[in-house]
Amino acid sequence: MNEIKKTDKPVPEPQKKTEKKQSIKLRKLTKKEKRLIVIGTSLIMLVASYFLIKRSIVISANALIDSYSAAYDSEREDTYQNYYQRFFDQAEKEYHVRNRGTISIGEMKEIGKLEVLEVSDVEFVVESNNDNTNNITSWLEVPGKGVFVVNMEEAEYVIDNEQAHVLVRVPYPELTNVSIDYSNVEKRLFKNDLLNDSYRVGEDLARKQLGEGDALIKKEFASNEHYYLTAQKAGISTIESLVRQLNPDEPDLVVDVEYY
Repeated sequence: MNEIKKTDKPVPEPQKKTEKKQSIKLRKLTKKEKRLIVIGTSLIMLVASYFLIKRSIVISANALIDSYSAAYDSEREDTYQNYYQRFFDQAEKEYHVRNRGTISIGEMKEIGKLEVLEVSDVEFVVESNNDNTNNITSWLEVPGKGVFVVNMEEAEYVIDNEQAHVLVRVPYPELTNVSIDYSNVEKRLFKNDLLNDSYRVGEDLARKQLGEGDALIKKEFASNEHYYLTAQKAGISTIESLVRQLNPDEPDLVVDVEYY
């Protein structure tokens, strides 16, 4: 039987390989290489700046668009509301049905001739001594008056109870009752060169002058447009007032007067 003997002799360690140190030596860049590096860096910065500026422009443009859109929407809404309210009010005014009673015109047709304006005039009538055989000179102050009336018997009425509106159509005012105010006739001058004290002569001359005064007053009234325009305005005001007085419970009553 074989026997293995154990020896105490040390086992030699393997020898380590000696490390070879290597050193790296930096080489200086040439001018051309430096120029290329500078150019490349500049290009990179330029491209980066372009994208930053572009992004800034896009952001600003978007902000401007958003601001404009908000202002436009606000203005459009305000305009819409204004027009809506305006048309709503108009429609309300024209088509709204009111809960009202019956508008009354009373007995206006029975008024007959409605006096709307009284006018007056004064004419001076001069009779020279050359105008008569009695050599009498006479100056008279002749006042006259007249009344414009509206014939309510021919009036037409258009009544809208729902809209509280009355249209009254009447003839144009006419001048009536033109006359001399005899109580206020004054003799400004009377001179009789022949000392003719005949009552008949004086009476005839006075009658003649009063007739001339009456003709002058009527002519003045008929040709004075101001009187007719004033009478029309007075007629409208008087008729409107009468209709309102007959309808005290209608404070919003609209009365229109039309001439034909």
